[in-house]
Amino acid sequence: MSGDRVSPPTKLHSVITTPMSWLYSIGINKKNRDYDAGKGVTKFDRPVISIGNLSTGGTGKTPMVHLVVRVLQRTGKKPVIAMRGYGAKPGEKGDEQIEHEFALPGVPVVAQPDRIGGLNHLFAQEAGRDIDCVVLDDGFQHRKIARDLDIVLIDASRPPDRDALLPEGHLRETIQSLSRAGLVVLTHCERVNNAEINRLRAIVSRFATDTPVIEARHEWDSIISYTHTGSGWQEQVLSCNELAPEKVRVVAGIGNTDAFAKQAQTQGMEVSQLTELRDHQALGDKMIERLFQPSNLRRSEPILMTQKDWVKAKNSVAWTKEARVLVPVLRMEIEDRALFEDTLFSPVIWGKTSFPSKR
Repeated sequence: MSGDRVSPPTKLHSVITTPMSWLYSIGINKKNRDYDAGKGVTKFDRPVISIGNLSTGGTGKTPMVHLVVRVLQRTGKKPVIAMRGYGAKPGEKGDEQIEHEFALPGVPVVAQPDRIGGLNHLFAQEAGRDIDCVVLDDGFQHRKIARDLDIVLIDASRPPDRDALLPEGHLRETIQSLSRAGLVVLTHCERVNNAEINRLRAIVSRFATDTPVIEARHEWDSIISYTHTGSGWQEQVLSCNELAPEKVRVVAGIGNTDAFAKQAQTQGMEVSQLTELRDHQALGDKMIERLFQPSNLRRSEPILMTQKDWVKAKNSVAWTKEARVLVPVLRMEIEDRALFEDTLFSPVIWGKTSFPSKR
């Protein structure tokens, strides 16, 4: 990987964004000093594991949440996922909540800006009495809830030392905040070489002394092909190599659309068109109609989208008969699984009496 700066999130000139980043820095530093002093922080009576990052989107929080929850369930634990529910309309579920519920049937999800109030309400109900731990989705900056473990994800292809604070860059906090991390996971390591991974490890160690650092790679397990019959969707599970060298149209509203398109190319697909939505933006009826209108020369080519986008788009009335959508099934591969689980199951988190067995 080159030493180039991470591309900025806005086209505004740095003359505008740099002073705005300074002001943002003053605000976030003040907040963190208050949280460090315990101001406005609530401590729950059960372990809290936070999964978050330094930057905006694209680091792999959702598959990491799924991985952590499944490991906890394997030990007999009964977790709840707490999240802000970003992008959800009032009275409706957001894409990430739907994705969690689809991937983890039976696991309760609290999705609202007031996570503390939502969790307290759940714990007071019959359905919440057996819950013995909390997994915070995107919780590194949500410090109103005390946590027993902070898992911080860093996209290896967008290193924080080559980025800047919002809005000049993608960072919500400076790299110095890694000092709060209990575990750092370098995600998307498949996108960079070993030299860059080692460089990142050295940088992390400067700010997160003695904090475990592990590598993770995002892989596609399979691809679900959905074909519209006119009255509903017909589903077929395919291996990734069955689609090479098919032409696809990528439509995505995620934090790093380019990386998703490149992954499709790595799998042997040819990306003929790339439609980039805003993060969490729904694929609306009008856009679906444009994708399949007769004047669109590529209308017969399937659309490739993430599970996060698909859960919002599949019920649209605009899909035409024979429309085809491809949705990859994502798997996060942890390089050092033993270190990951040892950190997750630390007695510091669970205490001696409730320390879960990994067997």
